[in-house]
Formats: sequence, structure tokens, C-alpha cells
Amino acid sequence: MLYLQDANHLIVYPVLKTHMENDLFFAYIGVQANYSMTGQDLLAVCLEAWQADRSKDYRLLLIRENEEIDIPLNQNIKEAGLRNGDPLQIVGAA
Repeated sequence: MLYLQDANHLIVYPVLKTHMENDLFFAYIGVQANYSMTGQDLLAVCLEAWQADRSKDYRLLLIRENEEIDIPLNQNIKEAGLRNGDPLQIVGAA
């Protein structure tokens, strides 16, 4: 894939939390990102991919083997520790 030949580019896989709660849900939506994006920029791309209700507040969680890490919206995603192929969860803010 030509997009990934640039070291600044990555693809992540976001899922809306409400969709993950259904045992029958099985889908992958990959979105293109780059390490200079902020968490807010990435959240906007993820919400667009899922065509989520933009009137609500959301946050992004990085899903790792034994933990879920909040992605700061004001920090670039490289500093947040994202890697190519990471799964993300889009969670409605409380």
C-alpha cells in the first residue's frame, strides 16, 4: 500500500463502543492517519468514517492487550503512543 510507505502515515481501526457491545458485531473500518494529527483530528476522521452523531461528545480509547488508554485530544497521536494497525474505541463522553 503506497500510503504506508511514508513513515508519517498509519492506518488505525476505530469502532463505536455501542457497536462493540453487540456480540454479533464483526466489522473493521480502517482510517488513514498521520503522526502529526492531534487526537481531535483523528477523532473527527473516525466519527466521519462511522457517520456518528456529531452533536454528541466523544473520546478515543487506544485498545491494548491489558489496558485501554485515553488518547488526549490536544496532543499529537505519536506522543499518545499510537502505532500502525492499532484498534481504537470511540466512546460517548459521560
